[in-house]
Amino acid sequence: MKNVITFLMCTLCVFTTVAQSDLSGNPIAIPERTPALEALYQEAKYLDENGTAVQINANRLAIRAAWQVVDPAVAALYAPLVTEQSIFVGGNPGYIPTEIKERPEAPDAPEDWGVDLMIKEGFIDGISMDVTKADGHIYIGVYENLMDFGGTADSLHVYRSTNHGVSFDKFKGIEAVNPIRKIQLISLDGTGDNYLLAFLSFQNGQFQVVRWNMATGAQSLGTIASDVKDFSVSRNYPGATSSQRVFATYIKNDDGVYSARSTAGDYGFGWVDEANLGIVGEQISFTYGRDGGCFTVFVGKNSRSLRGKTNPDSNDPAAWEPHETLMEGSVTEVINPTIRAAKVAIPNEKVVVWASQRAAGTTDHFDGIGLMRESGSGYTKFSDFAAGAGGWSIVQTDGWLRRNNDVQEIQFSYVRYKLDGSENNSNRALTFNGTGFDPFEGVADSDVNVFAGFPSAIAETNDNEPCMAFAGTYEGFGRNLYFDRKSNMLDVADNSFENFKFYPNPTQDVLNLSSKNNIDNVAIFSLLGQKVLDVSVNQNTSSINLESLTQGVYVMKVTIDGTVASYKIIKQ
Repeated sequence: MKNVITFLMCTLCVFTTVAQSDLSGNPIAIPERTPALEALYQEAKYLDENGTAVQINANRLAIRAAWQVVDPAVAALYAPLVTEQSIFVGGNPGYIPTEIKERPEAPDAPEDWGVDLMIKEGFIDGISMDVTKADGHIYIGVYENLMDFGGTADSLHVYRSTNHGVSFDKFKGIEAVNPIRKIQLISLDGTGDNYLLAFLSFQNGQFQVVRWNMATGAQSLGTIASDVKDFSVSRNYPGATSSQRVFATYIKNDDGVYSARSTAGDYGFGWVDEANLGIVGEQISFTYGRDGGCFTVFVGKNSRSLRGKTNPDSNDPAAWEPHETLMEGSVTEVINPTIRAAKVAIPNEKVVVWASQRAAGTTDHFDGIGLMRESGSGYTKFSDFAAGAGGWSIVQTDGWLRRNNDVQEIQFSYVRYKLDGSENNSNRALTFNGTGFDPFEGVADSDVNVFAGFPSAIAETNDNEPCMAFAGTYEGFGRNLYFDRKSNMLDVADNSFENFKFYPNPTQDVLNLSSKNNIDNVAIFSLLGQKVLDVSVNQNTSSINLESLTQGVYVMKVTIDGTVASYKIIKQ
């Protein structure tokens, strides 16, 4: 819905003391595991990283059979979800290229960040972004609520960059016959078939997924659950895509918190094992860590207390632990929590929650708060993050981290919102370095008024630097899709040589060089610091063949009379 700032319109939250319920809401006491069950759960942890789809699914069925002996009510949790007909229509199953949007050159960008690239003109009502692990392709999904304004269908657009954010083109588009209310992109990439999935919730309560084959563009549609009004998804990351699964927690219309997971080998489809977690809430966020560790946070429906639950066994329906209270709602009002888990092994897990906070019962501005859980201990506060004087609030958080073992650096974002509208809203990138937050960094250009009605999406390019997708503001609505990325190499020509020229830039194959003085050598590096080309020139002019390089941004280091200068070049 095209709504003005809605983050302050938060209902109060409650919780129940029941650890878990069946799907009818009846309490279930999960019995202690037998030795046979314990062995099967240990096997499941190993298979989560190393198993095939057949082995993973066989293990799940063995766990269900073992629970059938211990307690049939628990065994009954292991079942497929009953889904309804997909409500997607239209779409373009083939790859549809459009006008390429490429980053402009201008002097008004924040330090170390490029000039904002406008990818799409028009109204925007939600954004999500993901980056593939192997090749660093960036996908941005946005939707527009046309039905709220008399249209016949809402529209979903996906844009893709194959050169690490230098330029984008249209990857996919599809229509829906019910208003879209939330989007989250998930990429399943590795050995085997690679897919992009767009998870969406709709006004009529349907929780559905659109899946595209990244290579062929083939499109599939699926339904996960009904009566859903909020959700959050994450995935594991074994090397084979057939073993990768997506996990979710979501809020239904009864305000209950539920969980489910996709089936290995179904590439984000085949949803099973829906569990009622025996607690009610709103504003949910979910993350997968490593070795089966799953974590969710949400705001209690009446108490406004920030709650968390942990599942150490890949969203197994009988493995949810009792809920924890992270912040008491009677003392501190917390909204829009985002949770992310570092990729470290259990029992050394490190889970970070980033959210907005203010004193309960006040109408003051919102500051930020950072909470962390380490090695199985409770969540503790490590950061009271000030929004800054002058009527600013920290709102609409987001987070992203790489799918690599032992990674502890997590990218977070927030919108800095000016309630009286006297200054443009801005967005901020915030890096968790393993122990705390690094200093924030401004992203949007000074002339862009960032929309504060939904999060600016954060991710990383494949040089491990943050990038962000966000919307501008027009008369209280989100309008125009922008992208920006950080790179310490975007403006590397500060120590440039006089009378040295190189052209064309961008180039497709040949780069021409000319200098008043003798050019000794030219070396070209990827943004990861790898030398990809080294040419001994020893003359004033030269042409370098770049045909062997893949598309993207590179750094050219030129040596003239023993002195080195660096320049950014773009291979198209």
